[in-house]
Amino acid sequence: MGGVTTVDSGPVGDRTARTRLASLFPFRAVVLPWCVARLVAVPILVATTPGRGLYAGSLLSMDGQWFRMIAIDWYDRPYRPGAWSEYPFFPLFPAVGGALMKSGMPSTIALAGLSWVASLLAFAGIHRLAVVHAGPAARWAVWFVALSPGALSLVLGYSDAFFLAAMAWALVFAGQRQWELAGLAAAIATASRPNGWIAVVAVLIVVARFDRSWRAALVATAPSVLFLIGWMWYLDHATGDPFVFWEAKSAWDETSIVEWAAEPLMIHLELFHVAWFAVALAFYVRRAAHQPPEWLAITVLMVAPALLFGVVGLARYAVLAFPMQIAVADTLARRAWWMTGGALAISAISLGYFAHAVVADSWLP
Repeated sequence: MGGVTTVDSGPVGDRTARTRLASLFPFRAVVLPWCVARLVAVPILVATTPGRGLYAGSLLSMDGQWFRMIAIDWYDRPYRPGAWSEYPFFPLFPAVGGALMKSGMPSTIALAGLSWVASLLAFAGIHRLAVVHAGPAARWAVWFVALSPGALSLVLGYSDAFFLAAMAWALVFAGQRQWELAGLAAAIATASRPNGWIAVVAVLIVVARFDRSWRAALVATAPSVLFLIGWMWYLDHATGDPFVFWEAKSAWDETSIVEWAAEPLMIHLELFHVAWFAVALAFYVRRAAHQPPEWLAITVLMVAPALLFGVVGLARYAVLAFPMQIAVADTLARRAWWMTGGALAISAISLGYFAHAVVADSWLP
């Protein structure tokens, strides 16, 4: 009897593991769109960089170079107010990438690889949320996230995938009333981007809806608060300003939505971002009332600062505010199949165009 159990337990255990893995990463709804997005963007990034031939370093374009610098040297360069610096970037992503690089991994593989793994986890979390809150549209939700042009930041060596994965799973865990895990995931989001605290707000809304206990609220927020206290203490020690991550952003030349509206056709990069955001917003407005309130908080808190302070990045924030893309999927899933297919084809073409513009024309994702 004992021998039979031992022989059978291996295959049974393998089947159980495969079943769980397939449940977490369903191929058509999660893995396939993840693959297609990279098949569209990566060859263009690598092959069309002017004067470089095949250049994998293009996966660290734009902000990716800042993350590489932090991963190598940490925040060791002196801070000069008004000058570009690494201080607008939060530390978790480059810290993990730096650890991989110190183990001998090339910087492009370390940072872009981390982004790719995190984006797959993000898609798995978004799919789970869509299954609960968007019904049949869940099979298309990740497709619209993955192929939106703003999702290029999930292909490049950026911290966005860390943030998106952590926020999505914080909401998954919160929906399961696993407040400790939700708090830890929210802390990862908080440590990944300056606006990572949005994940904490979203989890607190779930707490207010379903638990309403001080203990749940404390467990969900404490890890993020502790990180922020520690990080601001470090920044104060290093630069004399605990809010230098905000002050340092003043070195970037930003265009508000009001400034853009005065000359909307002048800069093609700004028009591209605003146009794709407007498309996502049009779909979102139609379905926002059918989404949970924490999703509304994520969307408003994610895109409002960009509208006020800098329209470049709106296409990207329309992806990080994933409820907008779920609204697109939810709307089109109710229409003829060719409308969904056509919309995804247009998105994929635009993603490829955006990838080319980033490396050829220095467009900002």
